[in-house]
Amino acid sequence: MNKKNGYYLLVISLILIVFGIIMIYSSSSIWASFKYNDSFKYVKHQFLFFLIGLFLIFIISKIDYRLYKKYSKIIFIISIVLLILVLIPGIGSIRNGSRSWFGIGSFGIQPSEFSKISLIILTSNYLCNSNKYIKDIKKGVIPILLVLFLVFGLIMLQPDFGTGMIIIVSVISLLFIAGVSIKFFISLFLLGIFGIIGLILIAPYRVNRITSFLNPWSDPLGTGFQIIQSLYAIGPGE
Repeated sequence: MNKKNGYYLLVISLILIVFGIIMIYSSSSIWASFKYNDSFKYVKHQFLFFLIGLFLIFIISKIDYRLYKKYSKIIFIISIVLLILVLIPGIGSIRNGSRSWFGIGSFGIQPSEFSKISLIILTSNYLCNSNKYIKDIKKGVIPILLVLFLVFGLIMLQPDFGTGMIIIVSVISLLFIAGVSIKFFISLFLLGIFGIIGLILIAPYRVNRITSFLNPWSDPLGTGFQIIQSLYAIGPGE
């Protein structure tokens, strides 16, 4: 990536982050004021992580990207080990119904976030080295899909459906950019539809998220809470 594209990417990222912080204030200010007597409570926390993120961006930007390519397999193996460790009671902690965190007190780290980066690095390196096989589904695509399903399976054991889907979309996007046949994506899309439906049906809370949209008042303090609050916001705000 040249400096110009890197600059555009940084600016877009900063705009998204600022927009996110504004949305956090919009959605949390009343509750933060009521509970902590500080409407900026959550915004302050998020802004602190924003500053930490900027510092990390600066550090990482100084690292030669070729090192990621060289050590892509090691980085990926470390992320797999972390995904396994987080599933072990006493090591990983449960938050919001998912055993997907390492943490002490209020501070926590999700190894699935590292797996996103490691899998993108591994896939990118693989596609660069296997470019001549990219038109051959069996030799060029199936190996990376097997790795993808391994990561997705470990994440679903937590479970964290949202992160799993983000990882799938990221890898599929890389395969599409690399020039994999469009027929393969059509077949994969149809297969994915059935897979997503199956994953939704086997987890009652996922079904509830969908059915609550039809009648949020059936569970106003549970699955329908967010939708009802949205209706309240639209009503006074017109």
